Amino acid sequence: MRLPLLLAASLFFYGYTSPIMLMHLIAVAGLTYRVAIAIERSEDESRKKGFLTLALVGLVGNLVMFKYTSFLNETFREIFGWFGAAYDIPVLSIILPLGISFYTFLMIGYLIDVFRGEKAERDWLVFGTFVFFFPKMIAGPIERGNTLLPQLRASLPGFDYAMASAGLQLMLWGAFKKIVVADRIAPFVDRVYDAPHDFSGVSIVFSTWLYAFQLYCDFSGYTDIALGAAMVFGIKLLANFNRPYFAVSIQDFWKRWHISLTAWLNDYIYTPFVRSRFTGLKMYNLILLGMMLTFVVSGVWHGANWTFIVWGALHGTYIVVSLLAQKRWNKFAKNSGLTKRKKLYRNLKISVTFFLVCFSYIFFRAETLGDAGYMVSQLFSGWGDIVAGIRAVAAGQLPELLLALLGIAIVMAPELHKDHAKSGAIYRALPSWQRGSLIYAATLAVVVLGAYNNADQQFIYFRF
Repeated sequence: MRLPLLLAASLFFYGYTSPIMLMHLIAVAGLTYRVAIAIERSEDESRKKGFLTLALVGLVGNLVMFKYTSFLNETFREIFGWFGAAYDIPVLSIILPLGISFYTFLMIGYLIDVFRGEKAERDWLVFGTFVFFFPKMIAGPIERGNTLLPQLRASLPGFDYAMASAGLQLMLWGAFKKIVVADRIAPFVDRVYDAPHDFSGVSIVFSTWLYAFQLYCDFSGYTDIALGAAMVFGIKLLANFNRPYFAVSIQDFWKRWHISLTAWLNDYIYTPFVRSRFTGLKMYNLILLGMMLTFVVSGVWHGANWTFIVWGALHGTYIVVSLLAQKRWNKFAKNSGLTKRKKLYRNLKISVTFFLVCFSYIFFRAETLGDAGYMVSQLFSGWGDIVAGIRAVAAGQLPELLLALLGIAIVMAPELHKDHAKSGAIYRALPSWQRGSLIYAATLAVVVLGAYNNADQQFIYFRF
């Protein structure tokens, strides 16, 4: 009864807020299920490609219709306005299905894998649970058929107490990150980004630095809850984070941040584009163009706003420039003696990478490109009185701000180990009374220190 129960629970979980969207998703999943079988059965290569193309157009079209129709409509309205032409199509209001970006990529990846030779899943219970499994349904990780489907097909030996216990503790850690840390940071970030013209560069920089940790604690907190919930049911989902703010380059950052999305983009966008060679470009130039294209797609995937597109293009630019300048930088580092001072050199690279990531967050968080442009133009203002800039962000809520900073320190402390798993091993090696005390302290913090007054602080990635 494991799969029927999990599927029923997952359908209820998704359909609770919108039964209509549940029906829509069941239809999309059903078509994906049938097309995958048709692709596998087809012996003719062109017929396989036809089925795949039809399904991909349908899935992408479904995503565009729900997520990007209003954005495209308003973009065309602006373009027509530039030329003084009339544009009579009214503003459209379309409900965005929860998790549409995540489940669309999951089904696209599954169909491409079947096209490439993977077996199509025949058991509807297994396939339905693969698509709807509730821990990862709304905000990932973006699972693959070859990692999740075998776990759903397998017969479990029985209830795994150790795995379930570890899963519950991981869920608690995720709740701490989200409710105690991320939601407590949110008001300070919102204060600046809701009215950027009222603040100096110091306030903008400080709030953006806070947002970096809000976003990380919010998204990794959700991922911890998702992975932990899956572990309670004996299922292992893909890891999505690995100490991203200790990355030594932007390339390294994307190997550590939203890992399942990065891997998906690499396997289904970047690699096919580079291997196609249809453009006639030299391989090196094709790689650079592929990098830029991949990150623009990442920006578009994140949201129907030019701010996200610029954010994605900015990361693509970071990587392209770093590849072009790599030889010169390595020569400079060697001649200046940086390579001999390994610890200093590593810390310098971590600091530069974190600065570049935070700079891009201005576009990720800003409501409009105009706001983002203004904030960038003001970055160097107000540094004559740094304390005043920070006080403007705190706005009389210094104890709340200090609690948020303490929460950031607690979350980042385990990540100081180069091997993140080592911190987990240290925790597991503690005596049971010490582990129990930490669990009690985390639970108490969630209950007592949780920022429940910010009831509208849903998980940030829910809107994607």
